[in-house]
Amino acid sequence: MEKIKLLTNLRGLITPDPNQTWKVDFIEAPTIVLRDGRIDWIGRKTDIPYEYGDPEPIDGKGMWASPGFVDSHTHLIFGGDRSQEFNRRLHGVTYAQIASKGGGIRETVRATRQATVSELVTIGSNRLQKMRSKGVLHVECKTGYGLELETESCLLRAYSELLKRGWSLDVTIMPAHDIPVEYAGAPDKYIKVVSEEWQPELIRRHPDVASFCDVFVEKGVFTPEHGRQVLESGRKLGLKPRIHADEFAHTGGAELAAELGAASADHLMFCSDQGMVAMAKAGVIPTLLPATTLFLGMRDFAPARRMIETGCKVALASDFNPGSCACIDPLLILRLGCLQLRMTFEEAFAAMTLHPALSLSRPDLGHLYPGARADLLLWDVKHPLELVYWMGEAYRPEIIYSQSTLKSSCLSKWEARSAKAALQ
Repeated sequence: MEKIKLLTNLRGLITPDPNQTWKVDFIEAPTIVLRDGRIDWIGRKTDIPYEYGDPEPIDGKGMWASPGFVDSHTHLIFGGDRSQEFNRRLHGVTYAQIASKGGGIRETVRATRQATVSELVTIGSNRLQKMRSKGVLHVECKTGYGLELETESCLLRAYSELLKRGWSLDVTIMPAHDIPVEYAGAPDKYIKVVSEEWQPELIRRHPDVASFCDVFVEKGVFTPEHGRQVLESGRKLGLKPRIHADEFAHTGGAELAAELGAASADHLMFCSDQGMVAMAKAGVIPTLLPATTLFLGMRDFAPARRMIETGCKVALASDFNPGSCACIDPLLILRLGCLQLRMTFEEAFAAMTLHPALSLSRPDLGHLYPGARADLLLWDVKHPLELVYWMGEAYRPEIIYSQSTLKSSCLSKWEARSAKAALQ
């Protein structure tokens, strides 16, 4: 039996237009019909088609409705934290000095390898709850803190459990995140093992969990040729390529992403003009991570303005991870997009919603046009511009879920009450 709901008493609705690049609509006092967990109709209340009969009402409480944020680049699950390392860096110790003494990513790898699958699930669930409370309703999650077959497999088991619990996720396999100590000085050998042995085995053990593969192409880590091996191997296994590219220096990562038709190329602080043109022609979505630039104290933010002018559909994401971006706040990312990447509010909003969804092959997310999944945020603001203008405000949206399968045990008590109230 069809479930039809009527969302009324809204101050307005903001949504990217999936049919026109960079167009964002501000609709005053709309009424929205939700049918079976999808947006079915938007218009004036007096114009509602008779076919909807007497739908169940939902009170918008005079708020602004928006699609949920989509975070298309996170390293969600890892053990431990590196807050002490962060403080050492504030005292002037360089990342290279920390790494030379076994710190940095190696510290996270040790903690992740020691964690049980149950502990990893709990870590992921807790972080997803926090992200959801801030309005992030779909998340891309990478492996990559195992750097060995068994721990990478444990990470996929944890993500599989989170998917079973109903979290809205896309999973990316990324054992080529760094060179583990077991392969120190032998990146060619490590990439061969990842490409020819680990990725096929991980897919065999965990079918239908991961949709993407990724690799860190960067000076001192992996070369473009290493990246090609990993991504072509993954593509043969049915995984779509994503790539960490041009973060600390120009390596040709953006050009490689275009050559391989990757879903996204991420970071890109040192992307070349040729790389931008190639990505635009190939339909690769540049995913920019400004909170990482901020966290690392770097001056070179990604050239979003030039990418947009070149014709790229830029996305923004958090890059949540323990070493270079301990951030899960979408409003901080939105504000950095406007204030540091020189994007307009409308561009940054589309880059936080529609474009990351497109990079994940999720055309029904990131907008509220008919056919979209009816996961909405309600913001208690006079206008959505306040989300950026009031820089220090920690706005928290109310959430209206579609036909979410998320088990109540996964929700915090606050979220459960909020969701229940929104549907009454």
